[in-house]
Amino acid sequence: MLAAESPGPLFNRPITGDNRNNMRLTRYIPLLAVFLLFPSGSTGASKEMMELQRDIAQLQDQVRTLQSAIDQKMATLQTLTQQALDASTRANTNVSVLNAGVTSTLERELHNALTPIAGLAAKVDNTNNDVAEVRNSVADLNTKVNRIEQMLADMNSNIKVLAAPPVAPPGPTTGQSAPPPDAGAVFNGAIRDQNGGKLDLAIQEYQDFIKFYPDNPNAPRAQYNIGENHYTQQKFDIAAQDFDTVITHYPVDVDLTPKAYFMKGMALRSTNRTAAIAAWRLVYTKFPTSDAAAQAKEQLRAIGAPLTAPTANAKRKPGH
Repeated sequence: MLAAESPGPLFNRPITGDNRNNMRLTRYIPLLAVFLLFPSGSTGASKEMMELQRDIAQLQDQVRTLQSAIDQKMATLQTLTQQALDASTRANTNVSVLNAGVTSTLERELHNALTPIAGLAAKVDNTNNDVAEVRNSVADLNTKVNRIEQMLADMNSNIKVLAAPPVAPPGPTTGQSAPPPDAGAVFNGAIRDQNGGKLDLAIQEYQDFIKFYPDNPNAPRAQYNIGENHYTQQKFDIAAQDFDTVITHYPVDVDLTPKAYFMKGMALRSTNRTAAIAAWRLVYTKFPTSDAAAQAKEQLRAIGAPLTAPTANAKRKPGH
């Protein structure tokens, strides 16, 4: 630090903390010059020289003391600085460790929190699948119920046919074909074969019944039963055509026509989804209070289709 001070004679530098010695040193400079020029001076000059030497020695001691104090303070400052750096390094290390611990804890907690949610989502998906299966089972059950109702209606028709007086056979004529079989016998035989699992034979008998007795009250039921037998045989396209025949030829039958609409949709649901939806919407629109309309509504809800078709304005995009 002494080397960084301004150059110049040592005796002209101000010494902080001892102005009196500085003044005395300045006062003795002329005497020092006389002593050097006249070495054989008087005793008074020698005394002044001794005092000057003593002052110089005191000044040197003060400089050494000041230098020692500065060195001690610098050493202390370096120690404190090193301690501060060490503390900063330890703090950074602790912060890094804490950050890693917090990150690991958050990731673990987040994983633990998301695991039940993922399981819940899987359960919800399974529940939706179960609900869809239940709805399909209900639809199949409704179909079986309808079939039972049809069987009861067929039995009632058979009873009516049996209760009616027999028609007298026509007299023999030359060149004419044989008379058709009895309507009741044909219809009852078809029902008996259908219940016995002889579906192909029953279909043929129903077709003969419609051929010979197209205006008979049981003709709509015979046509509907043909469609049901084809549906049971999983001949869905043919069954859809059979039910469509019921809709076309017997549109005002409040019992069979709604069922024909519904069963047409059931036959087409795997091969022609659009046509199936259209059939279910028609039965819901034309026969809203029928059991078939309620079943059609359940089918539409199961596949996520609206009960009514979107209007043309709803289909048109904005700006077009």
